[in-house]
Amino acid sequence: MVYPMPSFIESSMKTQNSIMILMEICLILELIVLFSRMIRSVGKRKIMSTAVEFFLSFLFMSGLLNEHRLHVDHDHYKPLFHSFPAYLMLLLVILLTVYLVFAIRKEIKEYHHSLSPWSVHEAVNNVPCGVCFSDSLGRIILCNIKMQELSRMLTGTYLQNYESLRHAIHEDSRQKDVIQLSSDNHVFYFPDGSVWMFQEYPLKEPSLDGYLQTVAVNVSEIYYNGEEIKNNNEKLEFLNRKLEEMYEKIGDEIREQETLSMKMQVHDSFGRSLLSIRRILEKKEEPENMKEQLDTLKQLVYILTGTTVEKGEDQYKDTEKQAEKLGITLQIRGSYPNDPVNRLLTDRAIRECVTNCARHAHGTTVYIQLETTDKCLYIQITNDGEAPEKDAKEGGGLSALRKAVEAEKGSMKTIFEPVFCLRMQLPFKE
Repeated sequence: MVYPMPSFIESSMKTQNSIMILMEICLILELIVLFSRMIRSVGKRKIMSTAVEFFLSFLFMSGLLNEHRLHVDHDHYKPLFHSFPAYLMLLLVILLTVYLVFAIRKEIKEYHHSLSPWSVHEAVNNVPCGVCFSDSLGRIILCNIKMQELSRMLTGTYLQNYESLRHAIHEDSRQKDVIQLSSDNHVFYFPDGSVWMFQEYPLKEPSLDGYLQTVAVNVSEIYYNGEEIKNNNEKLEFLNRKLEEMYEKIGDEIREQETLSMKMQVHDSFGRSLLSIRRILEKKEEPENMKEQLDTLKQLVYILTGTTVEKGEDQYKDTEKQAEKLGITLQIRGSYPNDPVNRLLTDRAIRECVTNCARHAHGTTVYIQLETTDKCLYIQITNDGEAPEKDAKEGGGLSALRKAVEAEKGSMKTIFEPVFCLRMQLPFKE
């Protein structure tokens, strides 16, 4: 004998509770699927079908609650699911639950692999820079969390309209503790020690005409590295100046040592020649050696006086030849002095200026102006080379020349700005 399967109202309380609990879970799962499809904008057809499924499930759940109330209160009217077996109903609800679980799993997978307004907003929030999109009226279309934080530090309030941020970037309406480092690139130093650069880019798509993209980039590392490099360059420049001064002092000391050694040799040679001449005059040596000793003395006199020739005209020609070897042309206005001392000092000044022009100024022409009065000789020497460095000073050659000029009761002045100029005044001597 086959017994008919009990309906929902005829089944046990445990079976009824199980079916209703599963149905409530199905309603929650269907609601999640509906919201997911609405957020992803999958299409009106899918959204409407999911909404219809949710509505039918809600009606079915309402009917189950009504049947359960009839079972508890024993009301006398015909139930809705009287002929529908309870166990078959339980099986269908279980299958619906499994289907909805797989549907939600599919929705999650499609959400992570599809592009939606929420995914775009989440991606923009995760970037390390500040991003803001606004329309032509200044309304905010999209703004990430970082840009909101920067706007709060820059203007004192969170960003609600782009015009407030524009005024803070382009004008002086910003917080006092925010310092603008560069007006050209809109670089700002914030109280937390970070440095940000703001840039605006109008969108060029025809459909996006009038929209503006603003980006804030963290340039703290670049800024601090640049400051460190700048400080290191200043230190290196200071060390280079010290090294150049040291090299000049070393060169001066070497020249002084060489000069001292040469003077000692000249002194010894001078003494030997004078002794030989004395012995000749005392007739202790042959008179034929007199000419040789006089020639030796003459050469030693040339060395001591800084000349290499006997006549002044030949001396200046020799100076011009030395200048040509260095690639320097002499342009002389005026006449050379006839006085031996002034002639020697003039030639020495020209040689020193030619050497400095070739070595330091990298010029090609030295200009010499000579003016003679009744009592003095005025000399001015310049060149067409590069201007001297800032805070330039006299080197060893010019300092030695100054001592020689002042020893002859003359005066000397060196000018380094804006161009190099040497001025000398030498008195005539009887």
